[in-house]
Amino acid sequence: MRTYACLLASLLCFAACQQPAKQPSASQDTTATATPLTQRTAFYTQLKGMLAGQPVTMQLIRYGNAQYEGWYYYDKTGDPIPLYYQQDSSGQITLVENSDPDENQFFTGKLTDDGHFKGIWKGSRQFEFDFQEDKKDAVLFDVFSFSDSANLFYNDPRSPMALASAGIVWPVGGADEAALAVVRQFIGQGLNNPDSIVKAPVDSFLLQYKQNRDEVDTNELKSGMGASWNWNAETRTRIVWNQYPLLVLESASYEFTGGAHGNYGSIFSVIDLSRKKVLKPADVFKPGYEKAIGQALEASFRKKYKVPAGEALSDGFLFEKNIRPNDNFFITSKGVTFCYTPYEIAAYVFGQINLFVPFNDVKDFVNEAYLQ
Repeated sequence: MRTYACLLASLLCFAACQQPAKQPSASQDTTATATPLTQRTAFYTQLKGMLAGQPVTMQLIRYGNAQYEGWYYYDKTGDPIPLYYQQDSSGQITLVENSDPDENQFFTGKLTDDGHFKGIWKGSRQFEFDFQEDKKDAVLFDVFSFSDSANLFYNDPRSPMALASAGIVWPVGGADEAALAVVRQFIGQGLNNPDSIVKAPVDSFLLQYKQNRDEVDTNELKSGMGASWNWNAETRTRIVWNQYPLLVLESASYEFTGGAHGNYGSIFSVIDLSRKKVLKPADVFKPGYEKAIGQALEASFRKKYKVPAGEALSDGFLFEKNIRPNDNFFITSKGVTFCYTPYEIAAYVFGQINLFVPFNDVKDFVNEAYLQ
């Protein structure tokens, strides 16, 4: 439940922070200029430092205004943890992490002009941190965002409204041009202009909204039951892992089109920059991997959600007693994560389920090219 709450709060904050606009707003060249992070309205950066005596790496994106998002991981384990922005009246940046379903853990700090992110991490204990920009062996990105809105009825100030916003990253350096072309092709899906790419999902959603005008029950609207026509959609790209030769991108989306709640989920993609290709499970794992990986995923679920070994996963947790690997996955230098969106293997209350398996636990089934 806390997973869903963090993600939903982040998505709604993103929508609220984005003012309706008719033109996309792109960052300046965030990779080639010396402009401090504190003066950039949109940026992507990679930060490194120490937390609780352990080296960590953080991927941080700012999508305009005060909206920050990211991932971070302990270098030793290579298990990325998502970070969701939480508004902070003190002017600091608060990033809530999703790693323990039963404990609130978060970073609170400030960016400095010299490229540091400093503050305090809090969980059951608390630690000071000081992360510094470090883009060695990382692809460099610019950030683009766009938002717009549409009234259900023209010239009616009481009309329900649809809000839509999107954010993408666009590679501009840090790898050879052939590798960057693969990343651009994957993000653009045939489009080469980031302005057009970031506008496309917004325009499509608002067009769909306006095409539903004839289906509206005006009596329902007059009775005050028209809230279900206040639609909302957000899509954006996050960087999960950025260490040559692997680049992992998350395509996250949220959509509310009426009903009890919105729908959301993430699709992950891992690009091997050295091989110039988007990886599939068959590229990473040896034939017959499914059973061994499935058993490792079950162990990962039991550990994360504190399910005793003798208790069936189908008893109040999952729809079925076994977990099968799917195609929504990504790898790091230390392991693999499989992602299951809401309703895929469990009830909506569980939210999105990300399960990490260290390569050491399944090394006999991993192709040698991806074992360090």
